[in-house]
Order: sequence, then C-alpha cells, then structure tokens
Amino acid sequence: MLHRLRATARGGHGQVLIVTGEPGMGKSALARAIAAEAVTLRFRTGSANADNVGRLSPGAPLLMALRHGPQPLLSGDELIDLAVQVDEPLVLLEAISDRLEAAAAAGPVLLTIDDLERTDQLTRFLLRTLPFRLAALPIVWLLVGRVAPDGVLDDLGTLSGSRSGQIAVERMELPPLTADAVLDIGRDRLGERFGDAAEILAQADGNPFLAVQIIDAVNSVRAGHHEGPEQSVRLSVPRRVAHGVHHTLVRLSPRAVDLVRVLAVLGRPAASRDAEALIGASPAETATILDEAVEAGVLDRRDGRIAFRYRLVRDAVYLDLDEPTRRALHRHCARHLAAGGAGAAVIAAHAREGIEPGETECAAIIMRAATDLVAPTPHTAGELAVTALRALRPTDRSYPELGERCVRVLGLVQRCDDAIEVGDLVLAHLDDGESVSRVELGLARALWLAGRWEEASARCASVLARSDLTGPMRIRLNALQALVDSRLRGAAVTRPRAEAALAEARRLGDHEARITALHALAEITRNGADHAASLAYFRQLRAENQPEFFAQEIMALQHLDRYRDAEALLKQAWSESVDQPASARPALLYAQIWQGFNLGRLDDAEAGARTLLTLARELGSRMCELEAASIVSMVAIYRARPEDARRELALDGNGPAAADEAHAPPLLLARGWLTAATGEPAAAVRLLTPLVRAASDERDAWPWKPGWLPVLTTIGVAADDPEFLHEVLALAETGAARNPGVASFEGIALHIRGLVERDPALLQRAVDVLAAGPRSLLAAWAREGLGTHLLAADGRTRGITQLDLAWEAYQQAGALAPMLRVQKVLRKAGVRRARWAVTEPAPTLGWAALTEAERTVARLMGSGYSNKQIAAELQVSTNTVGTHARSIFTKLDVRSRAQLSNQYHEQITGA
Repeated sequence: MLHRLRATARGGHGQVLIVTGEPGMGKSALARAIAAEAVTLRFRTGSANADNVGRLSPGAPLLMALRHGPQPLLSGDELIDLAVQVDEPLVLLEAISDRLEAAAAAGPVLLTIDDLERTDQLTRFLLRTLPFRLAALPIVWLLVGRVAPDGVLDDLGTLSGSRSGQIAVERMELPPLTADAVLDIGRDRLGERFGDAAEILAQADGNPFLAVQIIDAVNSVRAGHHEGPEQSVRLSVPRRVAHGVHHTLVRLSPRAVDLVRVLAVLGRPAASRDAEALIGASPAETATILDEAVEAGVLDRRDGRIAFRYRLVRDAVYLDLDEPTRRALHRHCARHLAAGGAGAAVIAAHAREGIEPGETECAAIIMRAATDLVAPTPHTAGELAVTALRALRPTDRSYPELGERCVRVLGLVQRCDDAIEVGDLVLAHLDDGESVSRVELGLARALWLAGRWEEASARCASVLARSDLTGPMRIRLNALQALVDSRLRGAAVTRPRAEAALAEARRLGDHEARITALHALAEITRNGADHAASLAYFRQLRAENQPEFFAQEIMALQHLDRYRDAEALLKQAWSESVDQPASARPALLYAQIWQGFNLGRLDDAEAGARTLLTLARELGSRMCELEAASIVSMVAIYRARPEDARRELALDGNGPAAADEAHAPPLLLARGWLTAATGEPAAAVRLLTPLVRAASDERDAWPWKPGWLPVLTTIGVAADDPEFLHEVLALAETGAARNPGVASFEGIALHIRGLVERDPALLQRAVDVLAAGPRSLLAAWAREGLGTHLLAADGRTRGITQLDLAWEAYQQAGALAPMLRVQKVLRKAGVRRARWAVTEPAPTLGWAALTEAERTVARLMGSGYSNKQIAAELQVSTNTVGTHARSIFTKLDVRSRAQLSNQYHEQITGA
C-alpha cells in the first residue's frame, strides 16, 4: 500500500486504502506503520478509533481523526465549531469538505479510521461521500475494519479497478499466519528454550496477537513471576485471548483489577482525574495502581491519557465481566459522565447498556438522547427510544410522558409500525382524555409522515368522539385531521375545517394548533393549484418561526415562475441553514434540485438529487429516497439513458412497492415516461390514466408542478390517444385559470389546446407566452409542437425554424432524447444539419465528452479556483461542484488538479 501513498505524494490524487481482517491480525499495527511512512513523505496525518459506546456520538471518529495527529487538521475551536453541526449532516459535509480542501492545498493528507464496523450512521454517510467528492485532492483514506460484511467497506471496495469509482481503491485482507510463521515468532522471542512452547503456540490459530500473549505468558513464568510448576502453567494457557487476559488479571491487585474493568467499560482513553473518580482513589493511589497495570502489559499511557495497550485486551476484559457487574459499571460510568457535563448521547450509551427495569433516571437520559439524535442518526434514535420505554413499568410516574415522547421519536424516524405498537401499549394504561389524546396525536402525526392517511384520519376521528377532551387538545386534533384529510378529501370538505381550526387556534392562542392549521391550508391550496394562496400560507408559517417551511415557500415561488425570487431566497436559506433544524436541510436541497431541473440545469439537478438519494438511504428517509430517485431517473430519460433510469426506479433493488408510487406520484409518472420513451406510449397511457383521472380530486399537487403535463401530452401524442389528451388538457386549463398571469401555466394550456384542436394560432400563442417565461425547456417543447404541426400543414420554412430553435434549447440543456426526437422529424422532412447529435453513444472520454456545465467547472478548476470559489462563481452548492469534478476527472482521465490544469492549458493553447 505504500506505493499508493507515494503516488498521492507525487500526483496529488485521492486514494482509498482498505485493510480488513479478524481481531488480532495486526490491522491496527499495519495502519500505524502506514501512518509513520506517510509522515516521512510529508503527509499531515490524523487517526481515530471507533467504539461501540461512541456510536451515539454522531461523526465522532472522523472529527477526532481531523483533530488527532502531529499536525492536527483542526484546531480545538474548529473542532467545537464542527461538533455543533452534527445534527445537520449536509452542513457538516460542506464544512468538513471545505476544511479538507484547504488542508490538502498545503500538502497531502492521510486520514485513518480504525474499527470501522463500530462507526455511527453519520460517519458512514460522510465516508461514503467525502472520498469521491474530494477525489481530485491529495487525500488518502485509510479505513480499517473486520472481515465481517460492512456496508461502507463493501461500497468502496467493490469500486477497485473500476473507472466508475473515480478514485483509486485498494483493499488488503490480513489472513491468519501460517503455522510456520507463528513458530518463527516463538523462536525469535523465546530463543533456545522454544521447544516446550511449540505445543502452546499451535493453539494460537494463526493469530499473531494471541501468539504474542502466549509467548509473554511463558516468559513471565520463566522469569519467576508465577508460582507453581512451569508445565502446569503451560497447559493452563488457553487458546482464546479472553482466557489469557483473565490469567493476567488474576495476578493483579484487586484495586488494579477495578481500574482495568471500569476503563474497559468506559471504552475510551481516560485522563488521570477520570480514573481517580471512577475508582474513588487519591492521585497517589491511582498512580501506584496504574503503574501496576502498565507493568503487567494491560494498560498504557498515551498522550497524557490512560488506554489499553491492545484493543483486543479491552474487549477480552469487557467480555469477561458477568452481566450484573457490567451493567452496574455502565451505570457508574453514566453517572460519572453526567457529573462531568458530557453530552447526552455519550451518557445515554452507558445508560442503555446499564439500564434495568425501573431505572427511571437512565430511561429519561436515553430518551433525551433519542430526541437529540433524530436528525443525524434516526435508526439509533428509534432504538434508544424503545430501549428507554421498555425499562419502565406502567406504574412509573414518568411512563405516560416518556411513552408519548417515544411515539413522537418513532414517528419522526418513520418507524410507524413501532410507533403504533408502543402507542397502543401506552394507551392501554391511560384513562384520562388529555393523556390519551396526546398519545393519539403523536400516532396520527406518525401515520401522516408515513403516508398512511386513512389510518391517521381514523385515529383523529376516534379521539375527537371523546367527551373529556380539553379545548386546546380538541382544536389540535381538528387541525391535524384537516391536514391529513387534505390527502383524502377535496378542498370543499377540508378547507372549511382547516379555516375553523385556524380561527379557534388564534382565539385560544394555541401555537401548535395554529401551525398545524396553517400547514393544512397550505397543503389544501397547493393541491388545488392555487399557488398564490399556498405561498401566502407558507410565508405565514415561516413568520411563525417555522424554518422547515422555508423550502416550501421557495417551491411555491417556483410554481409561480418567480425563479429569480426563488434563487434569492435559496441563497438566504443556505446562508442561514446552520441555525435551522436538520429537518429543514433535505427540503432545501430538494428545492434547489427543482430550481435547477425547471431551469434546464440538468447537471445541477442530477448532482443534488444524487446527494439527497445518498443521504436519504443512509438516514432511512423513504419519502426523500423516492423523490430523489424519481428526479435522477427523469434526468436520465431526458438524456436518452433508459437503462440508467430503469436502474434508479428500481430503488437499488429495494422497490418500489405500490404504496411507494401512491405516496410519491413522480415515481409512477417517471415509470410511465420511461415506458413511453422506450417505445410503448400506449402502455404508458394505460399506466398513467388512473393517476390523471384522480388528479381532479385535488389530493396531491403533482399536476400543478409545471413540467408533468407536457410529459403527459407528449405521451398522449405518441400514443395518438385523444381521450387521454383531453383529460390532460382539462388539468392544464384548471391550472391556468387558478394561476392567472403565470406564463408556464398559461402557455401549457394554450399549447395542449392547440394540439387537440390542431390550431396553429393557439400553438403560436403558446410559443410566444412560454418564450417570454423563465423555462427554456417548456418553450422548446412548445416550439417542437408548433414546428411539427407547421411541417404537416405546409408551413415548411416556419416549421423548420421552430424545430431548429427547439433543438438548440434542448442541446443547451443536454436533453439528448428530445434532441433526437426533433432530428427525426426534420430528417423525415428532408432536413440535415452537420451539428446534429448522433444516435451512436456519445464520447465518454476527452473534452468532447464534457457537458456544458462540466466545461465551465473544468475551466475554473484549470484556472486555479477552489471548489468553494467555483460554487460561489456559478451560484451552486459545493456538492454540485464536487459531482462535476468527479465526472471531469473520469472523462479526462486525470488524477489531480495539476494534471487537469495542464490539460486545460494545452486545450486553450492548442499545444
């Protein structure tokens, strides 16, 4: 692996080195040797070990690696600044990326993460993203883990040797030593008296750590440190490390054993004052005890802290504890950490391991951590919430409160079935209406988030039938029922209920009910295509200090063709995002993606959607995954890559189910679009007709997102299905009537009417309206329809002009599929153009393979701009720049910015 380090030191390109093996095989020792060699090559290095207890500290291994090393990549203050962003995965990704880019500008960097199998969700998300995003920089990622399957190692390791990986990956597995190699170790360490130890060493099973432990034990006996015949000791040395460690502990004093055991449970290096507090000893006593444990080879002093000499020794000590002792020590550590002001997540890790029935204090600690971890590590948050509640008895006074909080956490992390199971169990022990309604409210919200609207509505209705509800609780349930019913019933039913709930909430001064009622009205008006009213409601929500609705306000502006205003608010939202809750970030990214997609910036839209897709899968957000996958597939269809679209719609082999398409119509729409694009427009019409007919119920906003109706129109024209086209036209004209003066709605309706009636005047008006609007792809679609009609109606010259203009707009956006469609129409009319795209595969290598956006990024990178500077120049996210950079490096076959710069200057000078 050292040749990889040298290559990075010379060429400045990123690498991923993966070391795997069973415990005790020397993975960590190899990693330390690689790091030592890196220092001689003038790398700045950082390293950290993950641990099970630390899994509740999101991002800790990577953050500590950035801080730990001879020349730390982060100062103490910078570490604190990053640590407070762990609730914001996308913010943290940007911040770490910026910091690493700055560090790598000064020279190569090596980051080591050991015990990767113990890392938390956030660290895994960052490790799946950062190496590829920063592939152009001289950063080597050394990832060390066990042989057992690991998602991150597998995801990275399978890219070895593949150009699509866009970064060099090398994987090394450390196998057990051969029997001869183990015996050689024995000979080296034991000398002439090796013979009587050969039988014992055979029990090491090729594990070098165990072999050394056995040799040390034999040496200890020979040095007179153990009473009794040597032969009996030799036979008592077991095959497993745990037994060997137990043998070592027997020789220690009781106080030293106490220290070793409590540090094993603490699970991390400790300061001397922590050791003193944990065993209740004075500094002098602790120093004496520590000397004894260090001399025995169990503990070590490192960087002013106390740690186990070997990780495997710590694991063996921990496993040697009986369960009651282990639980008691975890509770002891939790109390110590709480007294020292440690974070709730770290305290909760110990509280969870030590919790027993009736431990209300531990349960409360764990539930607080669960609430804090909903955004960065939702899976862990759900597990903690369930653990906390199961430790309580129904008779405990805190049972109803913690039960309600558990339901809320499970709902937020989209574990709806678990939320219902827990909620029903809690409800079985409640009698008063106030307590019952709080839990039912939480369950109904969980069902709403999961898209199980019928069940949510039934829950609300059942509780509202009770006679013992307080006024505030009744109005909250009424508001929530209106929100849920916005997906089940038309506006005629739901709007009066939402308006009544809002009026009553304002009268009572109930903030929660007011927010829910406003949200219901925003959804109802958006589903009904009244985007001006929807915008007003979303603005009221943001004015109520609800930043998670900022993205919805931006998308309402997009629906009204106010893209310049949307761009301004996006800039403001990103600049303020550090102060916003984590739940707002994916929605902002979603709004950014649609801004790019609607304006024909397909590269930007795809880059953002892929980031959202990665984040959604890592954090378990199914709805985000569905939306992101549909956008990536839509870009692939535009670019005439049907197989890529089909793969994205398969959701990485995990769907979609019928319920997925019911909750995320864009997924079904994209599937219909793909069906038509691959030559089966009639099948697409059959697939999409039920969705189109249900659109008039106004239970979803998809028809009023300008873009889908043109797709449906194109499918209807290709299928030659007048009935389908009339149904699409009815939706288009409803949208236009409810959004007067909005070019996209007006132009779409005019164009579809012109196609249905074969009226060139209407088709021309549509072109005029859409060409004056902000959406170039919509205008190109209208020109394509007008030009095709004119060619068929003896308007050859005008028709060719319109089709040429459409082709140019499609070409500028990189929309190959409609480009080829236009070419086919013109070719049939006898027209040829030298600049036309060909149906053969586009170039995959060289400057000709770059898209327009990639050329711009390559030009700026070649001129010395950093990713952050490029993002500011182009007004896109640094994530988008990173995505473009990876593609550029692959297409140009370069591994560093220096190589790119050389190619760029050769390109512009013609050298």
